[in-house]
Amino acid sequence: MKAAYVKCLYCGERFNRNDLNIPTKQVSARRYAHLSCWEKHQSEMSKEERDMEAFFEYVRNLFKEDYNHILTKKLAERYVKENNYSYSGMLKTLKWYYEKEGHDISKGNGSIGIIPYIYNQALEYYYALYKAQKINASKDVSQYIKSPIREITIESPRTFVPSPHLWLEEDDKE
Repeated sequence: MKAAYVKCLYCGERFNRNDLNIPTKQVSARRYAHLSCWEKHQSEMSKEERDMEAFFEYVRNLFKEDYNHILTKKLAERYVKENNYSYSGMLKTLKWYYEKEGHDISKGNGSIGIIPYIYNQALEYYYALYKAQKINASKDVSQYIKSPIREITIESPRTFVPSPHLWLEEDDKE
């Protein structure tokens, strides 16, 4: 492979990203870092920064070439500031909407404009999951063994054939 020298995003050292002896991590579309530098940076990040990075990574992978970073970043900042949403909440909302509900990604226009309309529904979904986990945490699963399967056969339905009109036959005889 041809040598492709890049600069580490965190330490600034130049290295060949195609060298198999150097463990690397692709941080964004065109940025690379040493794996050890990236792991060190991850451990030093706050929870909100990790959530923000995970959110933008998910949106970038979700929309692929239709991804509009500028619009997504502006909308995300506005939702955090005005609606008091969290990045992890917005991430879970998008996962619920596109993965669980199965809505069409192409209608998203490469950004996250749908979030304010579906945030509360996703919140209800995850709250119901939380409540179910709380209730079932103390239950023993071995108590709920399935009963043997009973097989029931049902006869196929038959079509109704109306009887012929007898009054037509009587008129012919007269």
